[in-house]
Amino acid sequence: MANIDIFGIQPHQVSRDLRGYSVFLYGGWKTGKTTIASKFPKALLLAAEKGYNALAGVMAQPINTWAEFKKVLRQLKEEKAKEMFETVVLDTADLFYDYCTKYICDNAPRSDGGFGVDAITDIPFGRGYGMVEKEFDTALRSIVQMDYGLVIISHSTDKVFTDESGNQFNKIVPTLDKRANNICARMSDIIGYTRAVTTEVDGVEKSVTKLFMRETSRYEAGSNKNA
Repeated sequence: MANIDIFGIQPHQVSRDLRGYSVFLYGGWKTGKTTIASKFPKALLLAAEKGYNALAGVMAQPINTWAEFKKVLRQLKEEKAKEMFETVVLDTADLFYDYCTKYICDNAPRSDGGFGVDAITDIPFGRGYGMVEKEFDTALRSIVQMDYGLVIISHSTDKVFTDESGNQFNKIVPTLDKRANNICARMSDIIGYTRAVTTEVDGVEKSVTKLFMRETSRYEAGSNKNA
């Protein structure tokens, strides 16, 4: 049983490094998301898609299945890993969620005593979605609980929404499945949106990538004040 003593509690001090923090980056194709993430302190890039080919010196591990990801999670518990890395980057969360869904499908028990279903909807009573969410959430939170910084990457899409009055509006949001997006958004201290903008540099118009961290009616973003 944990040793609990409320009389010995000390005021919490906000850490000034990124260990234990989560950052959620999303944006259009080729807008520098992977480049930004690779610059985080002692980053380990877990690459479900190879967006790092042009990044010299990046520490990258290709990930092709959820089982491979779980193997990395086990290795991250080791002291050697904690000496080598401070930040874990998931590129992209969309593919990691797909891997997680396939893992749950492949290991779901069938009525005939075997294992494996073709689709998450084949798991009775709609339980499959909850199983995927729990597995995905637990895995991502374990990285933060091991005191690594976590950077989650997704792409962006311009989506149509309808407000309470029935009026439609467009907003730029991550391409993640809504269940995965809810998990990533609620656990993130910072949500950043990247996009290319045209600016004038020495009298010449150039396209540069900017990171936006304050939400507007046009896109999702935000941060905890102390993060």
